[in-house]
Amino acid sequence: MVESKGAESASAPGVKRIVVIGGGVVGTATACYLQRDGHAVTLMEPDEPGNQTSFGNLGGISPASVAPIAMPGMLRDVPKMLMDPEGPLVIRAARLPFVLPWLLQFIRAGREDRVREIARALYAVNGPTFEAYAPLLKDAGVEHLFHRSGQLSLYPTRDSYEKDRLTVALKEATGHKVEILNQDEIRQLDPAFSPHYDVGVFIPDNGHCKNPFGLVQALAKMFVQKGGTILKRDATGFEMAGPRFKGVRTAEGLVAGDAVVVAAGVWSKKLVRTLGYKVPLESLRGYHVTIPDPGVMPRVMCIPADAKFAITPMEMGLRMGGTVEIAGLDAPPNYARARMLLKIGQKVIPGLKIENYTEWMGHRPAHPDSLPVIGAAPRHDGVYFAFGHAQQGLLGAAQTGKALAELIGGREVSMDLKQFSVDRF
Repeated sequence: MVESKGAESASAPGVKRIVVIGGGVVGTATACYLQRDGHAVTLMEPDEPGNQTSFGNLGGISPASVAPIAMPGMLRDVPKMLMDPEGPLVIRAARLPFVLPWLLQFIRAGREDRVREIARALYAVNGPTFEAYAPLLKDAGVEHLFHRSGQLSLYPTRDSYEKDRLTVALKEATGHKVEILNQDEIRQLDPAFSPHYDVGVFIPDNGHCKNPFGLVQALAKMFVQKGGTILKRDATGFEMAGPRFKGVRTAEGLVAGDAVVVAAGVWSKKLVRTLGYKVPLESLRGYHVTIPDPGVMPRVMCIPADAKFAITPMEMGLRMGGTVEIAGLDAPPNYARARMLLKIGQKVIPGLKIENYTEWMGHRPAHPDSLPVIGAAPRHDGVYFAFGHAQQGLLGAAQTGKALAELIGGREVSMDLKQFSVDRF
């Protein structure tokens, strides 16, 4: 292991040698927050930071995004999930026997009373997103990547809006301003969108990041410049002295430390199982297409609510993506799901050019209740968890890192971590 500048102060009171496993946005933001507290931090990632799931993020920075994936009435949609290969939520038949226990928990999490509880929990991690990111963006010199220009959800009919009224009500309950727009007001807000949408839900306090991969790269660069170490290795397990963490095992040898944060996305499941923690973590595979020259560029991030995907203006072009495919880690991508987004995009944005585009598929780590695991391992000293943010890793990363830094530093934690405990399963 290459010693960082921060390692020189590791003997100071309260300063620890901390290994963060996972170089996505959650792990990188956590490493940066721990470094701000003076710890000697090693970020362990076999790939380039941000090059996996975070690379394909749709960029939503939306404090009011608190609706879980499972919603009331989901049970009646399961047959369609199996039969419609182009639906917004698809389960490949070969995966069904393996995912059935997860799916049953997922359906139970869709009760309305439970949905409201989950929404309040999600707001604890998503609500402070702009404030939690602010010091990291300033230190890295990338404040320009965040645009607080609002987000717009589009409904083709008044009836489709009424059917989704619970989702809107959950957003309203956060206290953020929610504007209900008619057809003319949608066009006044952003004329790029089709005039065929009857209802728009606009949240001016929301926004987007115009380069999620660039954000993670900038944070990682800052982390190294300030003395952090990035180690390109795969974690295979943990060295323990009884219940006490001593180091991370890798094929190249042991990486010693006083504490570890597991933030390896969907791959966290295998790692934490070596310590005896069984988590129902499933890959909700997402797809996107990015069009470098779309011909028409909307001003705000848009979510066509009936299709359940997002359209985001970014530095590299117009990105369209989302939907959910449950197929496991090893099944080959079905890029027809990405190309299907192009057809829908042309309906949402008239005049959209789709001649040139790139495709992507990534693994979004999700628990059946849509909540991440954040906090200390209950049966091991020096082990902490930060994984399972599903589609909201970018959104919740900074507050997750801030909360863990507070916890590890022995300070009052700025959010209630009980609802994110690994023991809730």
